[in-house]
Amino acid sequence: MQWFAEQWALGLPWQIFYCIAIPATVILLIQTILLIFGIGGEDDIDVPDADLPDADGISEYGIMGFFSLKSIVAFFCVFGWSGVVFMNALGSVPIAFLLAFLLGVGAMVGVTKVIRASAKLQQSGTLNMKLLIGESGTIYIPIPEDKTKRGKVTVQLAERQVECDAVSESGAMTANTPVRVTDIIAGNVLVVERIG
Repeated sequence: MQWFAEQWALGLPWQIFYCIAIPATVILLIQTILLIFGIGGEDDIDVPDADLPDADGISEYGIMGFFSLKSIVAFFCVFGWSGVVFMNALGSVPIAFLLAFLLGVGAMVGVTKVIRASAKLQQSGTLNMKLLIGESGTIYIPIPEDKTKRGKVTVQLAERQVECDAVSESGAMTANTPVRVTDIIAGNVLVVERIG
């Protein structure tokens, strides 16, 4: 505690950096502990999918996409502690503030990029039905000749087997008939044709 009292007595710049660094570190530790227990995994001002950067790295919301509780806490934590280090090493207030600010912004950008990268790794589990067009499958429940009535077909898409309602434009089809998906109509009903 004597070391801290000596640092605190050095003057206002040290006091400012410590008043920023210590609370930010406490908040960061609380966030980390909560995250370990599965609380607060979503970001408070998390950006929707539309806000994820495109190929050029540009976000629809621009610079506002960088502001979230996690990135702001990271900024203040890095800004405060690096300010203390630079004040001790250099003794120059303007240089210490500038370098601390730049490192804080770097931490903010880094945290934002990690949050966005992890958001891209999440899978919704929802199947994009359009991916089934052109895939082959097998009739599971016979398709009647009447197009208003449906049968069922199983289609293999990557490592997932999908069972969907199906109709045929080429007449009735019996079970175990190999088919190819040609279209999708309202209600996610597959239109299939016989293979061969």
